Amino acid sequence: MRGERRDIEFAQRNAPVATRDFSREIEFGRQRHIMTPKALMVGVLVVVAVNLLAPFSEWIVRSTLLTTNYFPLGLAALFIFVVVVLNPILKIVKREGGLTGDELGVVYTMLLAAVSVPTYGVTGYVISVSASPFYFATTENGWSEFIHDHVPLWAVPGGGRAVAWFFEGLPPGAEIPWGVWIMPLFWWGSVIVATLTLCTCLIAVFRKQWVDKERLNFPLVDVPLAMMDGAEDGRILPKFMRSRLFWIGFAIAAGKIAWNVPGYFFEAWPSIPAIRLSIPGGQVWPGISTNFSLPLVGITYFVNVDVIFSVWFFNLFNMAEVALFNRTGFTIGTSEVYSVSPAALGWQGFGAFIAIVLGGVWVAREHLRGVWRTALGKQNGVSDRDEIMGYRIALIGIVLGVVYILFWLTRIGIHPGVALLLLFAVITLYLGLTRIVIEGGLVFVRGPLVPQAYPMHLIGPADLTGSTMTGLGLSYGWACDPIATFMPFGANAARVHSERRFPQGVYLSAVGLALGISLIVSFYFSLKLAYASGAYNFGEWVFRRGGQVPYDTVVAKIKAAETLKFGHFAFLGIGALVTILLTYLRHRFAWWRLHPIGFSIASVGQVRWTLLSLFVAWAIKTLLIRFGGLMLYNGAKPFFVGLVVGHFSGAGVSFIIDALWFRGHGHSLYF
Repeated sequence: MRGERRDIEFAQRNAPVATRDFSREIEFGRQRHIMTPKALMVGVLVVVAVNLLAPFSEWIVRSTLLTTNYFPLGLAALFIFVVVVLNPILKIVKREGGLTGDELGVVYTMLLAAVSVPTYGVTGYVISVSASPFYFATTENGWSEFIHDHVPLWAVPGGGRAVAWFFEGLPPGAEIPWGVWIMPLFWWGSVIVATLTLCTCLIAVFRKQWVDKERLNFPLVDVPLAMMDGAEDGRILPKFMRSRLFWIGFAIAAGKIAWNVPGYFFEAWPSIPAIRLSIPGGQVWPGISTNFSLPLVGITYFVNVDVIFSVWFFNLFNMAEVALFNRTGFTIGTSEVYSVSPAALGWQGFGAFIAIVLGGVWVAREHLRGVWRTALGKQNGVSDRDEIMGYRIALIGIVLGVVYILFWLTRIGIHPGVALLLLFAVITLYLGLTRIVIEGGLVFVRGPLVPQAYPMHLIGPADLTGSTMTGLGLSYGWACDPIATFMPFGANAARVHSERRFPQGVYLSAVGLALGISLIVSFYFSLKLAYASGAYNFGEWVFRRGGQVPYDTVVAKIKAAETLKFGHFAFLGIGALVTILLTYLRHRFAWWRLHPIGFSIASVGQVRWTLLSLFVAWAIKTLLIRFGGLMLYNGAKPFFVGLVVGHFSGAGVSFIIDALWFRGHGHSLYF
């Protein structure tokens, strides 16, 4: 297949126009060969499944969160089912009836897009934030005084019985009031589509730089790619399962879960406890609390050792900073919800994000010039024939996405200048997280600072109008808690596109179809579950505090009449300067091991939770490479693939048991 592509590219450079047209026919024919009805049917089924199962598991069964990290159970377990169960059945029924590696790549690409939508991805916050401003208003919280007059009615479903029934459940004989949701979901859906378009176009522009020039690792794609390998060889058992080391790793991870399952039914059963490291803090020292996770060790094995080392090194450094703050009583103010605490570390981390993103743009400047020349049809551009979309379309999509998002933000009341600052913060957050996920391979990560805090403090809440502050509160439904945003998933899907050498069009078709289906299914099913049981009764953050935090935050800042504070921007600058210095030292000295990624996110709560697993994976990988070289490192890979596949297989079975016998009080096997 690679030889075929080289032949086509050679023909394009040296053959007449007629041959170039013929090469396009070959390319289109291969696209049809990959986007087969079988691949699309399986892809659509798993996309629908993940958007039904995620809210059902989290809100009804109260079991494992299926879509709330960057390698979630809903993604891994469903793909394992397709590769290990469904595909062998298809091969048994018909010898050549199984899915090929390319078809499995299409299915996985669709799943990557789909898991970014339900619950904490898109659906939950859009519904909760839009439904909350009138329902949760009280005399004490002051919402009616400060924000109600500025809420655009087209962005919310109102505050009458329809919203009360959403949070409390339908009374007997009542029907779901779909009508009140049509307008708000249409407008929220429009800005979501614009944002997804913007993210996809940015991925198209940077993919070649990330994959071909900087050669970033994309460690979260290693296990799925191994599962696709060799699917066409005609054998029933997938290639990655033919190793003894794989089965040892699988048995350890799956065996732990299997041993604990009887404890669901019998309280006296001696379950294997979770391994935790907890070092209590004091008045000065913040303490340590972290868990050990077998699948996380398996995934982290594929991550660059310098990144892993830097994460836990800078976590200790951040703890020393906190101890210094506590000892001296230093503070720059209260931290924001969805942000790192204390606030100084949140702003320091966001400064690091800005430096990472702008530094990435600077490193890619020659590539970006080539993209621009190609888009304009000039000579000496960058070829986009193997890209997920043409560069001209990508640049047009970026412009249209930015323009529409700014228009939408101004329509909900935000001043145009503030809207521009907010969009800059969101793009910085998304690009920064994408870089961290595709290079650092971190499963649990979010930004150090909620994006709305950036424009609020850059200008000062006291100098912002009530309309702008209310609009910023509403914008939390669009972007606030990036624990499962599309862009990192989309970038990993682009890596699959590169590795499988998909022709142009496959990525957009698979991702577009998956996102469209996901948005429709997820919004419909989420509303249906909420009206059936009462969203407040789910006991989930997103439908309790998640919808109230945005308005409590802006009202508190309006009442406090906060002005611009130097401390926020001092730590923003410190974070940026330290990141620039770390980047310089890393490129200047071959022996330098500290990576700027570690500095940017080491203080994030989700990252701190994984420190023990990261340390164990780092120690194992370092020792294997030191004493056995790359040969031993590569030879051990099947064991760590087995840890990942074993855990998610067992967790999938555990979820089925919960759904059948423990609905309402399931057992979480998050990681």
